[in-house]
Amino acid sequence: MGSKRKRKAQEAVAATPAAKRQQKNKSNGTAQTPKPTIPLDVGPFLLEPRGTDLQKEVELYNILKSEDVSDRLAAANAIISGLLGGEGVEESTLQRHLERRLFRGLASGVKAARLGYSIVLAELLSQLFGKKNLSEEKYPGLTFDTVLEFLIAKTKPEGDLNGQEFKDHFLGLLFGLQSFVRAKILFENDARWFAILDKLFELQEKKSWIREECGWVIVEAFEQMNQDQAQRTLKKLNEIGLAASPEGVGIWLAARNRFPDMKFPSKPWGHSGNPLEHLKTLAKALKESEGKDKGDQEAKQAKQTGNWNPKLHFVWSLVLEQFAERSRSSEDSGVADFENFWKVAVDENLFSKDASRERKFWGLLLFQKMFQDPQKYEKLLPAIFSRNLVRCLINHVSEEDRFLNKSAEKSLNVLIQAVESNPTLLATVLPRLISENGTYNFDRLTKTKTIEKLLGFVDENNAKSIVKILVKPTLSVKIDGSRTSTEAQKEAETRRQLLADYLLVIVRKIDARDESLDLTWVNNTVVSFVANVAYSEDERFEPKLSEKTRTLFRSRLLSIFTHFLTDLNGGLIPCTLATSLKPDAVDMEEEVSKAKDSAISVINKLLKKSHKLSAEKAAPYKALALLYSLVIFQLYDGESDAISTLEELKLCYDKLIRHKDTEEEDVDASGVLVELLLSFISKPSALLRKVSQHVFSAFMTDMTAEGLKLITDVLESSENLRGQQEMFDQEVDGDIPEEEDSDVEMDSDVEVVDMNGEEGELHTNLDEAQDESDDEDEDDDAESENADDQDDDEAKKLDDALAKALGTHALDPAAEESDSDADMTDSEMMELDSKLVEIFSQRRKAPNKKQEQKDAKETIVNFKSRILDLLDIYVKKQAANPLAFGLLLPLLQLIRTTKTKNLADKARDIITAFSKAAKKTTPTSVDVSAQIKLLKAIHLEASKDPSHGFARAASTSSLLVASNVYKADKENFKKIGKVYLESMTSWDGGEVDMQAVIFTDWVNWVQSHRSI
Repeated sequence: MGSKRKRKAQEAVAATPAAKRQQKNKSNGTAQTPKPTIPLDVGPFLLEPRGTDLQKEVELYNILKSEDVSDRLAAANAIISGLLGGEGVEESTLQRHLERRLFRGLASGVKAARLGYSIVLAELLSQLFGKKNLSEEKYPGLTFDTVLEFLIAKTKPEGDLNGQEFKDHFLGLLFGLQSFVRAKILFENDARWFAILDKLFELQEKKSWIREECGWVIVEAFEQMNQDQAQRTLKKLNEIGLAASPEGVGIWLAARNRFPDMKFPSKPWGHSGNPLEHLKTLAKALKESEGKDKGDQEAKQAKQTGNWNPKLHFVWSLVLEQFAERSRSSEDSGVADFENFWKVAVDENLFSKDASRERKFWGLLLFQKMFQDPQKYEKLLPAIFSRNLVRCLINHVSEEDRFLNKSAEKSLNVLIQAVESNPTLLATVLPRLISENGTYNFDRLTKTKTIEKLLGFVDENNAKSIVKILVKPTLSVKIDGSRTSTEAQKEAETRRQLLADYLLVIVRKIDARDESLDLTWVNNTVVSFVANVAYSEDERFEPKLSEKTRTLFRSRLLSIFTHFLTDLNGGLIPCTLATSLKPDAVDMEEEVSKAKDSAISVINKLLKKSHKLSAEKAAPYKALALLYSLVIFQLYDGESDAISTLEELKLCYDKLIRHKDTEEEDVDASGVLVELLLSFISKPSALLRKVSQHVFSAFMTDMTAEGLKLITDVLESSENLRGQQEMFDQEVDGDIPEEEDSDVEMDSDVEVVDMNGEEGELHTNLDEAQDESDDEDEDDDAESENADDQDDDEAKKLDDALAKALGTHALDPAAEESDSDADMTDSEMMELDSKLVEIFSQRRKAPNKKQEQKDAKETIVNFKSRILDLLDIYVKKQAANPLAFGLLLPLLQLIRTTKTKNLADKARDIITAFSKAAKKTTPTSVDVSAQIKLLKAIHLEASKDPSHGFARAASTSSLLVASNVYKADKENFKKIGKVYLESMTSWDGGEVDMQAVIFTDWVNWVQSHRSI
């Protein structure tokens, strides 16, 4: 009799065209399917089960509805075994299950009921009417016609049903008919198949929305037909008007794949039976629109489906598969034919100007489908970026309120994901977006980062081709009927500016910190090209490169240098470029050219020497070479002080590298280097900041006290306009008002301690510090009054100018009611208007003092912040150097005087970092006397600001010095203690205002250093 067979393959029932067949539970289906509480390996079912037997049967069919695939398959196998396993159940029992359970269950909208029931039905039908033919041997009452009638009767909608219940019944009939097909029992007897076919025709005629699924069932059946059955099937399809529908196209393609030599009906797809040879008719069919010409009107056509389906019709997969297979087997013809197909059936059909947004949505789905399997459609992808499609993408993705905005965004995301998984696709995709039917400013137009993201997938394998793709549209912008000479020049400028940005994006996507990367390809493709555009002649560009474009490329070149300058090895890029570049677009005098050649010679020597040394010893060589290379580029940019800077670098090279005596023997080379670095970091350039840090780090051991003082002197400058003018040797305006909350100037309120004085000076200095806060308040009030006076003066000047123009007295309340312009003529009005324009234009051109103050403060604060970066590097790496302790006092003075919190915090962090680094070092030589003087100065500074944060920084600095003196010789403890005692005595007597934390920290320090 029947045997138990697992039907895992039948789970593919769910793989019919659309998952929309699955309906949600009428009660929202939120409860999870209960796990079986009984073994699924049950015995034969009973005719009239009761009690436990009935409960088992009910639970088993409930599990068959489960959304869990494994549970569903387990239940299906158990039911099949319970019905046909062993000797099999009685016919009446099997009939009861077919009628009341399985066929009726197909009309259920519960969970995955149709999926589970159709699996069981396919297997039962296979054993009843297939090879085992149990219908004749065991169940004679269950003939094919009888069982088919069961299906039709149990899925017929009757009674008072709502719309969803009607739909469930029709879907149930569809799944039942599909079960007959999948049981593979129809084609031994033609009558069986044509009975099923007639029911499918009736079903799609009643409900056009289910036509696609009916068509898919027929496509599945072709695998089991012989040629005669296939011909008769196609004839029937043609007779009812389905041949020129999407389903008909899919069926014809399936038949042609199965029987390529079969004789096809002459209409509508010709005797070859290939719809792909009739593009116009195919386009109408795929669009699901009825023809408007006479022939189409006379032809019998199936009515449109009516309901729009938000999923791609299965026919598209069959069509694309045809072209994909041809593209794999032929070089050109398959791709060329696909281009024609795409243009007619998709671009001029789904994306035409008059196409509905629903059809455009289908087109975008088709676009996504091909990029979701790019390996299969790789040769076809270039053709799909057609004019109307790209225009649709751009229009809809650029505006969020467009109906297809989300779909267009998804299309671009799918494209990006495809390129990410296979970067070789980038060379196919990129030119279609930025040229051809796309636009070079694609990202700006669409307000996305599509091109930017795609450029993140440039690597050494595709870099050369991608750069070529990016450059090509910028080389020649021709003057034609739609573009004048001026417009061509403007378009060329725009494209070339975008090109610079694109190339920079490629660079910034590279992890410059990854030392394992070989960046040769970056130098050879991106960096060299950017440099050539910036400084060299290139005849390929038409119109010629403008100075504006060259300036932008020079800026982008510096940004590239900045990105790679994570360490001194990154400095090899500008060094190598400086020695190899031919700047023939730069006009240089003979003197400048000689200076450049001399500098390049030095770079070559430095690099050659650095290759022979260890990383630590090579650092100064690489650092100086980096400085040389950047100054060479400054020379190309026409900076006025580049020549003098090269001379200063030559001095540093001779004294710090070659250790050679020069004519300027009294010149401190480290001081010259520091001044050069200060000039770099005073500029708002990330590159110069990085360069300064690397160079400073490389030459730290060569720094002298004078060099460090040049650095710390910057911290003493006022954070206002006057401070900026004094620092940069600008002309100081005696009438400059100070910013309202400007910082107190160091010149006026910071006591300069003579570190060579006697110990007795401490008490005097502590006493004098008490009166300084009052002076600060007075300075602030004066600055505020000056600013207010300036505003009043400006207002009075404007008032007088307007009064003069109007011919009245200065504006005042009494004059407001004047009607002096009531009788003015037109010419007088015009003259007055021009005067007013002139007055306000001059006022707009006049410098805004408040803005100048704000900008000046920002400049000084940024400058000081970069100075602190250098000091942070120094204290961490030179904690054992006696010169490092000389930085403590300037840092404390900055914390006390600045009103910029970030600067104060940064200085405080540097002191903390210094303290931590010093704990790991052992001092080699300590000038105890100088250190004690420094300790007194720190205590003096601590008395000038009672704030807790400042006191913490002062305490850390004090203990840092104390620890250094103590490490040199424990006998120095008395000297340290004496300083603390004197300060504590002054504090206790009310002579100075200091935080107690300084002394509590001292006590804790003493306890931790107490000899055991």
